[in-house]
Amino acid sequence: MWPLRVKEEKYALLKYMQYVDYMEKNQEEERWFSIRPIGDDATRWEGTLTAEGRNYLIELVFTDSYPHTPPAARIPELMRYTDRKLDDPILGLRICDMHMEQNYWWNEHCSLALYLKREVSYWLQSVIFHLKEKGWLQWTKDISD
Repeated sequence: MWPLRVKEEKYALLKYMQYVDYMEKNQEEERWFSIRPIGDDATRWEGTLTAEGRNYLIELVFTDSYPHTPPAARIPELMRYTDRKLDDPILGLRICDMHMEQNYWWNEHCSLALYLKREVSYWLQSVIFHLKEKGWLQWTKDISD
Protein backbone atom coordinates (compact mmCIF):
# COMPACT_ATOMS: atom_id res chain seq x y z
CA MET A 1 0.00 0.00 0.00
CA TRP A 2 2.76 2.49 0.86
CA PRO A 3 4.39 2.51 -2.64
CA LEU A 4 1.01 3.42 -4.14
CA ARG A 5 0.52 6.15 -1.52
CA VAL A 6 3.97 7.60 -2.34
CA LYS A 7 2.96 7.84 -6.00
CA GLU A 8 -0.26 9.57 -4.97
CA GLU A 9 1.68 12.01 -2.78
CA LYS A 10 4.09 12.86 -5.60
CA TYR A 11 1.20 13.33 -8.04
CA ALA A 12 -0.70 15.59 -5.63
CA LEU A 13 2.46 17.60 -4.99
CA LEU A 14 3.06 18.01 -8.74
CA LYS A 15 -0.50 19.24 -9.24
CA TYR A 16 -0.16 21.64 -6.32
CA MET A 17 3.09 23.03 -7.78
CA GLN A 18 1.32 23.59 -11.10
CA TYR A 19 -1.51 25.36 -9.27
CA VAL A 20 0.91 27.61 -7.36
CA ASP A 21 2.80 28.45 -10.56
CA TYR A 22 -0.46 29.33 -12.32
CA MET A 23 -1.83 31.41 -9.46
CA GLU A 24 1.38 33.32 -8.80
CA LYS A 25 1.93 33.97 -12.52
CA ASN A 26 5.54 34.80 -11.78
CA GLN A 27 7.96 32.34 -13.27
CA GLU A 28 10.99 34.56 -12.55
CA GLU A 29 10.84 34.06 -8.80
CA GLU A 30 11.14 30.68 -7.21
CA ARG A 31 8.09 28.99 -5.75
CA TRP A 32 7.62 29.47 -2.00
CA PHE A 33 8.45 25.81 -1.43
CA SER A 34 10.63 23.12 -2.91
CA ILE A 35 10.45 19.67 -1.44
CA ARG A 36 11.38 16.12 -2.38
CA PRO A 37 11.49 12.71 -0.71
CA ILE A 38 14.82 11.42 0.54
CA GLY A 39 15.44 7.72 0.58
CA ASP A 40 13.60 4.98 -1.24
CA ASP A 41 10.84 4.61 1.33
CA ALA A 42 9.85 8.33 1.06
CA THR A 43 9.04 8.59 4.77
CA ARG A 44 11.23 11.68 5.04
CA TRP A 45 11.05 14.69 2.76
CA GLU A 46 13.42 17.66 2.68
CA GLY A 47 13.40 20.99 0.98
CA THR A 48 13.23 24.72 1.43
CA LEU A 49 10.60 27.32 2.14
CA THR A 50 11.15 30.79 0.73
CA ALA A 51 9.80 33.90 2.41
CA GLU A 52 10.93 37.51 2.21
CA GLY A 53 13.85 36.53 -0.01
CA ARG A 54 15.25 34.02 2.47
CA ASN A 55 15.33 30.23 2.30
CA TYR A 56 14.53 28.06 5.30
CA LEU A 57 15.20 24.35 5.44
CA ILE A 58 12.21 22.10 6.11
CA GLU A 59 12.05 18.43 6.96
CA LEU A 60 8.83 16.44 6.94
CA VAL A 61 8.61 13.02 8.55
CA PHE A 62 5.76 10.61 7.94
CA THR A 63 5.06 8.58 11.07
CA ASP A 64 3.76 5.02 11.07
CA SER A 65 0.25 6.35 11.67
CA TYR A 66 0.29 8.33 8.40
CA PRO A 67 -2.11 8.98 6.63
CA HIS A 68 -4.28 9.13 9.75
CA THR A 69 -2.01 11.81 11.21
CA PRO A 70 -0.26 14.61 9.33
CA PRO A 71 3.50 14.54 8.84
CA ALA A 72 5.74 15.99 11.51
CA ALA A 73 7.40 19.20 10.32
CA ARG A 74 10.71 20.70 11.36
CA ILE A 75 11.96 24.12 10.29
CA PRO A 76 15.01 24.43 12.53
CA GLU A 77 15.86 28.08 11.84
CA LEU A 78 12.36 29.35 12.62
CA MET A 79 11.45 27.08 15.52
CA ARG A 80 13.10 29.29 18.11
CA TYR A 81 10.84 32.18 17.06
CA THR A 82 7.54 30.45 17.70
CA ASP A 83 5.76 29.02 20.68
CA ARG A 84 4.06 26.54 18.36
CA LYS A 85 6.49 23.67 18.88
CA LEU A 86 6.41 20.44 20.77
CA ASP A 87 8.50 17.38 21.45
CA ASP A 88 7.29 14.39 19.50
CA PRO A 89 7.90 11.31 21.69
CA ILE A 90 7.50 8.90 18.78
CA LEU A 91 10.08 10.60 16.57
CA GLY A 92 12.29 11.83 19.39
CA LEU A 93 12.36 15.22 17.66
CA ARG A 94 11.16 18.71 18.41
CA ILE A 95 8.65 19.58 15.71
CA CYS A 96 6.68 22.64 14.63
CA ASP A 97 3.07 22.46 15.75
CA MET A 98 1.37 23.87 12.68
CA HIS A 99 -2.22 23.07 13.48
CA MET A 100 -3.53 26.60 13.43
CA GLU A 101 -7.23 25.86 13.63
CA GLN A 102 -9.34 24.71 16.53
CA ASN A 103 -11.00 21.96 14.49
CA TYR A 104 -8.78 19.08 13.59
CA TRP A 105 -9.32 18.95 9.83
CA TRP A 106 -6.86 16.24 8.83
CA ASN A 107 -8.08 12.84 7.65
CA GLU A 108 -6.60 9.91 5.74
CA HIS A 109 -7.63 11.38 2.39
CA CYS A 110 -5.42 14.45 2.84
CA SER A 111 -2.03 14.73 1.21
CA LEU A 112 1.33 16.35 1.69
CA ALA A 113 0.28 18.98 -0.85
CA LEU A 114 -2.78 19.91 1.21
CA TYR A 115 -0.64 20.00 4.35
CA LEU A 116 1.75 22.45 2.66
CA LYS A 117 -1.15 24.59 1.50
CA ARG A 118 -3.30 24.51 4.59
CA GLU A 119 -0.81 24.40 7.46
CA VAL A 120 2.77 25.10 6.43
CA SER A 121 2.04 28.19 4.33
CA TYR A 122 -0.06 29.82 7.08
CA TRP A 123 2.41 28.92 9.79
CA LEU A 124 5.30 30.35 7.76
CA GLN A 125 3.40 33.58 7.02
CA SER A 126 2.50 33.96 10.70
CA VAL A 127 6.07 33.47 11.93
CA ILE A 128 7.55 35.79 9.27
CA PHE A 129 4.89 38.44 10.02
CA HIS A 130 5.77 38.42 13.72
CA LEU A 131 9.51 38.50 13.00
CA LYS A 132 9.04 41.57 10.81
CA GLU A 133 6.66 43.19 13.30
CA LYS A 134 9.26 42.88 16.07
CA GLY A 135 12.03 44.18 13.80
CA TRP A 136 13.96 40.92 13.82
CA LEU A 137 13.60 40.50 10.06
CA GLN A 138 14.27 43.35 7.68
CA TRP A 139 12.68 43.73 4.27
CA THR A 140 14.85 42.28 1.53
CA LYS A 141 12.98 44.01 -1.30
CA ASP A 142 12.23 47.67 -1.85
CA ILE A 143 8.51 48.16 -1.17
CA SER A 144 8.28 50.87 -3.86
CA ASP A 145 9.02 48.35 -6.65
